[in-house]
Amino acid sequence: MLEDKRLKVFAAVVESGNFTAAASSLGLTQPAVSQNISELEKDLGVRLFDRSTRGEVRLTEEGRLFEGYARQILHWYKAAREAFNPSPLAVGFKPEKPATVPLDSATDALVWSSEGDIHIEIRKK
Repeated sequence: MLEDKRLKVFAAVVESGNFTAAASSLGLTQPAVSQNISELEKDLGVRLFDRSTRGEVRLTEEGRLFEGYARQILHWYKAAREAFNPSPLAVGFKPEKPATVPLDSATDALVWSSEGDIHIEIRKK
């Protein structure tokens, strides 16, 4: 799968505000969520969340900064899956139509493959 599960776990914790609710929404245990966040913090070398004794979490300054990157990465993973589903690595794979990825309210990107090359076209709406 084209994805880092830890980013999905991070996003779920941000959205829910605590590890237990994030675990429930992802179908994981709370210790698994804690482990994923700990691994991510270790890899990045920063603490992403301040934890309270009541189980609530708040993003640190570094966590707020990382959230923007994580959301962009998750967005592009999704765009790539949609553009190349079911098999983006197949030689000569040609999607039936380009995938449209909104970049902002006035711009789209068209992403498609031909002869093993990836093509991206940016267009104004």
